[in-house]
Amino acid sequence: MKTNRLSSGEMKDLATSQIFSLENRIANGKCTLNEIGDFIPGSVMVQNLKIPQVTYMNTWGCENLGHSMDEINALGDEYYDKFFVPGESERLLNGMKNYLQRGDQSELYSFFQQVKTGPKSEYGWFYTICKHMRGNVKNQDPTGLFLLSTPMSGMNPVVTKVNKLLDGNEFVVKHYRVFALLTKREKEIISLLTEGKSSPEIADQLFISKHTVSTHRKNIASKLNITSFAELLKFAIAFDLIR
Repeated sequence: MKTNRLSSGEMKDLATSQIFSLENRIANGKCTLNEIGDFIPGSVMVQNLKIPQVTYMNTWGCENLGHSMDEINALGDEYYDKFFVPGESERLLNGMKNYLQRGDQSELYSFFQQVKTGPKSEYGWFYTICKHMRGNVKNQDPTGLFLLSTPMSGMNPVVTKVNKLLDGNEFVVKHYRVFALLTKREKEIISLLTEGKSSPEIADQLFISKHTVSTHRKNIASKLNITSFAELLKFAIAFDLIR
C-alpha cells in the first residue's frame, strides 16, 4: 500500500530546496526570522562565524540545547565542545568557513552531524543545511549563515511544516534539482542574460570566447528545458539569480 511518507533521500532533497526558499522570503521581506523560527520543529539559527556568535536561534533549538541564546554565546568556543563531537565540530566549522569564503550566494552547504540534546544530553544525528544570509536582509550581518538543522528521526514533520510555510512557492521546490545541476559559470551567464547582455558582451565581461558563451547558453537551455527568455527570467527570479 502506498503512503505519503517521504524517504530519507526525498526528505533531504526537499529540505535543501526549502531553506533556499525560506532565506529568499526573509531577504525579500515576505516573512521574518521570528515568524518562521517558532513554526518549525527543528533548529533554525543565524550564526556569524567571524566573531563567532549566534545572532538568532529559535525556541526549539534553545530548548533542546537547554540554554538561552545569551548563554550559548557566553560559552564562546566551549559551545562546540559542549554540544558536538570533539574533532568533528572543528571539521564542520572549517567546512562552513570555506563555504562562506567561496561567496556564492546561490550555493548551499549541507552535512550530517551528531548533537547533544535533551535532558540526558545524548548524541543524536541531525541533517544541517546552510545558506548565506544575504547582506540586504535588514538587521542581519552579511557574513552570517542561515542554518536549518533537523533531527534525522523527525525530518518528516519538519518538511511538512515548512511546506505549509512555503505555500505558493512550489516552483522552487519543483525545480531545485535542476538548479543544483547548474555550474557557477552558468549561473553567472543567466544573471547577465537577465540584464539584457548579448553573447559578445558576456564574453567580454567574463573574458571568455563567444563560442564558449554559446556553448554555455545551449547547456543552460538544455538543463532548464526552456525555449524562451520569459522562462529563463522566471527561473532567475525564483532562484534569486538577478543582480
